[in-house]
Amino acid sequence: MVDAKSVISIAPDPKVAIISAMLKHPDDLSTLVALRQKLIREKAIVDQQLKIGVQNQMEETKEALDILGTTKEQVLGVRSNMKNIDSLCKDAQGLITDYPRIRKISQTHQNFVATETLVNNFQELHQDLDRIKSMMRDDMKNVLGPAPNLLLVHYQLYKLENLRNTTMHMAKDESLDVKVTLKEYFGRLDQVIEEFEKYLWELSRNMIDLIKNKQGAVIVRLIKIIESEEAADAKSVSTKTERRASRQGLGNKKSDKPSREAKSLRSKFFDVLHDEVSRKFNLLMDRVDKEPIECLEATDFVFPDLALVYDDLVPRSPSNYKIFPFFVLEYHRHVYELVNKIVTSPELDGGRILHLLRWVREYYASMNHQLGVTEELLEPQLLDGNEQGLLDEYLKLVRTNLVKWTNNMMNTASNEFTERTAAPATDSDKLYHMQTASLMFEMVNQQVTLASDSQQGTVIEQVIRECIQVMKDYQQRWKDLVSAEMKKQIESPTTTPPGLAEYIMAATNDQIKCAEFADAVLQRMESENLIKNRKNFESARDLLNETMDDFFDVATHGANALLDLAFNDVKEPFSKLHTSTWYEEDPMGLIVATLRDYNDDFRVHLNDYMFNKLIDWMLERLMIAQMDALRNRGARLKFPACTERLEQDRAAVFNFFADYKNPKDLEDDFDAIEQLHKFTCSTKRTAYINFYSMKRIYHDLPISLVEDILGRRDDMDRSSIKEVMDPIKEKFKDKDPIDATRSATIFSKVKQ
Repeated sequence: MVDAKSVISIAPDPKVAIISAMLKHPDDLSTLVALRQKLIREKAIVDQQLKIGVQNQMEETKEALDILGTTKEQVLGVRSNMKNIDSLCKDAQGLITDYPRIRKISQTHQNFVATETLVNNFQELHQDLDRIKSMMRDDMKNVLGPAPNLLLVHYQLYKLENLRNTTMHMAKDESLDVKVTLKEYFGRLDQVIEEFEKYLWELSRNMIDLIKNKQGAVIVRLIKIIESEEAADAKSVSTKTERRASRQGLGNKKSDKPSREAKSLRSKFFDVLHDEVSRKFNLLMDRVDKEPIECLEATDFVFPDLALVYDDLVPRSPSNYKIFPFFVLEYHRHVYELVNKIVTSPELDGGRILHLLRWVREYYASMNHQLGVTEELLEPQLLDGNEQGLLDEYLKLVRTNLVKWTNNMMNTASNEFTERTAAPATDSDKLYHMQTASLMFEMVNQQVTLASDSQQGTVIEQVIRECIQVMKDYQQRWKDLVSAEMKKQIESPTTTPPGLAEYIMAATNDQIKCAEFADAVLQRMESENLIKNRKNFESARDLLNETMDDFFDVATHGANALLDLAFNDVKEPFSKLHTSTWYEEDPMGLIVATLRDYNDDFRVHLNDYMFNKLIDWMLERLMIAQMDALRNRGARLKFPACTERLEQDRAAVFNFFADYKNPKDLEDDFDAIEQLHKFTCSTKRTAYINFYSMKRIYHDLPISLVEDILGRRDDMDRSSIKEVMDPIKEKFKDKDPIDATRSATIFSKVKQ
């Protein structure tokens, strides 16, 4: 039987899919009536909204058609009235007696009045120019002053310019001498107009300073003058178009208006503003090669200037000037050129690269927060969007400098370490050291401080990553150096300089200091919140923690090298243990005395933490060496003398380590050697019992060691050894599955 849900789920109709989503469970059928009523209500609401929307649309359409019809009627009415007016004018001319003569007399009178006015203006030209120049001088005394005569001067010059244009137009058919004379006469006017325009551009260049000086009214007058000249230019273009159309037979009448040379003051105005912005930045461009970052910081005028433009200049300018976008792009493009020149500056080092990257981020943020200009609107993009490339260049510089500094430092340290002409330096606690730790982290902290100036977590994390890579190389070089010198010491002790143990202690102490310095960098990173991004912070933290572990590994390598030196010196007495010499002399006493001499130096000059670790490792080595010594060449366990000698050796070792460790802890550490010695001294009857007790605790006890010990007893022959070994071998065959999961014991390090 196919249930309803299965049928609905395969239906392609979207309506069915909606119903399926509503009725997912059989229990949903109980809400079917309520669901149906809800859908009916929702449908009614939607239908009502659609009905109202359609009704409103129909009413608006009808109203628009009515207005269109009314407009058409009005246009037809205006056209009819114009025809009636034209007809009445023509009829009126026929009703007036001698109309042509009256019209000619009227025109003659108008020409006479115009000529009289022209002559008077012509005669007063120089007096007017003197007054204009006087007003201009008053205004020009202070270029940031109120300039009260600005509009009046422009109006007077505008009238005189029209006089000049009209006069020259009227004389267009006169002789060349007349034209030259008129041009010379108006030459002074041209000079004053030129001076006035220079004054206008001087005001334009100082527009920002005028705002700062609370002279916004001057800017309003300046823009009004530009607008009036633009309007005059537009009329001049219209006149020229009419004249051209008349020549081509396209116009109804010939234009007799005087021509005017277009001034294009608006275009010149924006050119002057552009030149002034360029002048400000050119002063900085000249200093970039010597002071790149100083020049960058000297652009602090950008945001105050733009804020003044937005607050004070925009309200005083026509909207079609788009004065704010103009200034924003002008400033930004010059900033772009300045930044590009800084990028190519030979003085651009790592710190300056970071400063530049931070400045660019702050620049975009300030543009957005202070002025509301987003980064997408600022073209071209600073650094051409190649911030990562610049960051890579910085990281390359960091890497190069760190490698260079580290190489120089390690070359010096390596020479000191290998030549050992003097003892290593000591600090206030008498610990040996070699300066490398402090020098290394002085460099690291410098780089972290520089990176933190960028205020970018990614930059700091990548710088820390570069520093850690150099630290890893530094760690490996120390390990290799210690290993190489140890090899020379062991293979050719007579030809190597003395003092290797002291220098290994110094190097080991430096590694512990490095771990402490790395932890200090981590604490600084956390306390100062240098990396705000969680992912970048965790990455840097994990790297630093890993590096600290690596420093402890190198320190451990140094401590083991010290143990190698010490145990190399007791190799001969160890070889005498359990041999015939052992019963006559005290090789263990010599071993303990030698190790004590080493420990006396270690305790004074080695870091406390590493000294305590070294004691633990020395104890383990001594235990293993004692176990291995039971199989020395020539070893013979003579009973009952060997039992007492083994106890004496254990006591000597225990008392030796009791000077450095808690005796109660030592009892646990000595359990393995005690049980092995107990088995060694067992009777044939108790041997298996003692072996079993030991095997139960030390699951990795090698059977070869057990067999070798029994083979060196002088109180057992082959048959006795076989009698003891048979049950032991059977026990070894019974592999306990739990042993595979148990931790290794000291017996795992004994020779197999």
